[in-house]
Amino acid sequence: MCRRCWIPLVAAFAVGSIWIAGSSVADAPIGGFIPFVGFGLTDQFENSESGSATFFLAEVSNSPEGSFLGTVAPHFEIGLLDSGAATHIVTSEAYDAFDILGAGFDGTEIQQVGGATGLMYLEINDPLSIYVAGLGNRVSAGSTFEMNTSVMRGQTSVATLAAPPEWQLPNIIGLPLAAQHAISIRNDTPQIFEYQGRTVRTPNISLLDLGSGGIGQGLGDSDILRRASIQLQPGIGFIQGPIYVYNTLNILYGQPLHENPQSPSVIENGALFVDVDLTNMGESLQDIGFVFDTGADMTVICEQTAVRLGFDPILDTPDFMLEVEGSGGVIEGIPGFYIDTLDIDTVGGSFSLTNVPVAVLDVTNPSDPGNVVDGILGTHLFVDRNIVIDANPSIGQGGVGPSLYISDPVTETHAWATTAATGNWQAAGNWNAPGTPGPLWVVNLIPTSGSNQQAVVEANSQVFRVNLSGSGGAAMDLRVQSGATLLVFSGVTVSNGADLIIESDAKVDAQFIQLEDGSTLSGHGSIFVGAGPINGQVRNLSGMVAPGDQAGNKIGTLAIQGDFSNRPNGTLAIDLGGTLAGTQFDQLQIDGAAYLGGALDVTLVDSGSGLFDPEIGDLFEILTATDGISGEFELMDLPSSITWDIHYTANTVTLEVLALIGLPADFNNDGAVDSADLTAWQTGFGTQTGATRSQGDADGDGDVDGADFLAWQGSFGTGSASAGISQTAIPEPCTFLLAVLLLGSLLRFRKVFAG
Repeated sequence: MCRRCWIPLVAAFAVGSIWIAGSSVADAPIGGFIPFVGFGLTDQFENSESGSATFFLAEVSNSPEGSFLGTVAPHFEIGLLDSGAATHIVTSEAYDAFDILGAGFDGTEIQQVGGATGLMYLEINDPLSIYVAGLGNRVSAGSTFEMNTSVMRGQTSVATLAAPPEWQLPNIIGLPLAAQHAISIRNDTPQIFEYQGRTVRTPNISLLDLGSGGIGQGLGDSDILRRASIQLQPGIGFIQGPIYVYNTLNILYGQPLHENPQSPSVIENGALFVDVDLTNMGESLQDIGFVFDTGADMTVICEQTAVRLGFDPILDTPDFMLEVEGSGGVIEGIPGFYIDTLDIDTVGGSFSLTNVPVAVLDVTNPSDPGNVVDGILGTHLFVDRNIVIDANPSIGQGGVGPSLYISDPVTETHAWATTAATGNWQAAGNWNAPGTPGPLWVVNLIPTSGSNQQAVVEANSQVFRVNLSGSGGAAMDLRVQSGATLLVFSGVTVSNGADLIIESDAKVDAQFIQLEDGSTLSGHGSIFVGAGPINGQVRNLSGMVAPGDQAGNKIGTLAIQGDFSNRPNGTLAIDLGGTLAGTQFDQLQIDGAAYLGGALDVTLVDSGSGLFDPEIGDLFEILTATDGISGEFELMDLPSSITWDIHYTANTVTLEVLALIGLPADFNNDGAVDSADLTAWQTGFGTQTGATRSQGDADGDGDVDGADFLAWQGSFGTGSASAGISQTAIPEPCTFLLAVLLLGSLLRFRKVFAG
């Protein structure tokens, strides 16, 4: 027997922005927070032999029971808290680390799961116990990871799923946990730490008793009064609790019923729904049920909802494009649009957002399989708020039913205030309010003087979010100096001609970086984008990514740990000054996936020994991506005096020089044949072997002689740079050749006698 369960849109959109093209401000970024927890497994469970008539139902456990699993010592993992996932899932790596097989909890049945990107089959483990706590309760991180078990709570007699090695998502802690515990998600206590070479960033999370709501949590919160009703579908599933289907065939073989269950623990077809009101271009939709999914960091609407809001996701040009990652892998080219308003009906205060980015994608309705859900609420709507998910079922006791509690914003907005051309990021006097940037600062960097300005991060700094934007024709630069790290809990948006510059040995560590409206990302440093096991993106929507510092050393290597996306209006700019990567030509190194489109702009530059003059056969590996390359550049602006070929492999993009064309006698490669080229020929004259065009070899035969002079003479005055150049006297060829031939003979004569 194979039962279908639902895995939702998980960590689908890891990069976002709070700035819309055209400088219109949005109330929600394209990417939201990603909630992670720490968890462990124990060997505690009930079965039919223990006398429990409901051994297949998960039971709430407020403190750990049984012994924690692990190969040598108790093992703990980081998992994505996903209220849209029907069950709990462990990766193949976690399966081995917990030693589920050695502990006797492996099963034999399989389960098909469906998500935003397709279907996959996973193995069903035997029931055990799972215990969870927020990552503020970690007691170690780095190369190892441990949790404070005294604060962990969870559920017993839970059958989990084990993912195959090709599973691309992290561990999943799903709806069964949210069905039996109220979940407090606190963005006012952001957790950022390193684990196994990656930056984990998440709000802190606590499990509470159902019915706790937003009042009196005992966590130091002020009361959260604003709440929206949650519809539990189906309601009976939440009253009954998570259940697995035991294997009745085991009776025939004399095995206990809990061995090899035929389904994981699920709330059959269960989901949390919140009513949403949408308006766009005069169209209005009221009380539309959206799945509330903490595993989706972006709001999604189906195609029919999009049409009802006045836009056609197939025929209309989207405002942005996205990739979505789910249980079936990655899908590219998901259209995104901004809608005018999104309201949630709340008591205790209103909740209304404007210019809200949404993705358009048809996703299966978890409470009605076979049909498409109207939409999914993503965490980007609540990125700077605390929330509590309390799926407390109404069973006749009166009072508050299942609710989503939403706090006021918990962040502080600070704007750049100094009018100086350059200012220290850490200087309190440079901001419009006292203090220096801190973990809950939303930083708006916009020119205040009407002229170009620059903020300089001179030492390590942590903030919540960064919005970097030019204004009124004035640029705003943010420079991270060598040795400094700018750590951002959420994302960095660069727009309106601004420039984010990352010096050598400097780092920007954020959930995402987004470039818009002619902005630039440049430098020689490194970038991390993502949250723990989930990659984020450097998303170039309509800006320029230019390795190397445009204000200093133009050549450099820019390293990205995470994914890179170059959209149709984005440009990757590469300078070539020689054949050595990183020191003579630019390189973009991506420890992740690359999604290519847009433009490639290549320029020949002087890296210290004159303007670079490529030779036939030269190769330039300008981009590498460890997790693969999808797509190709759509427009290419390459030096016109050269015939180029561009090679795309699974993991690299390489430029190759096929032929030298255009103006062979343009020895300095400035686009014109003029007196400066004669000087270059005179300097190189007499070179017998290995000569290059920059030395005066116009015919490519490896020497510089009279034939090359004739090529220069025949094309003198051609090219775009010849206008306005004084026409110097050109020697008559016969006299000049006689002189140079005689000189050549004398040189050879002297060489013989110098023997």
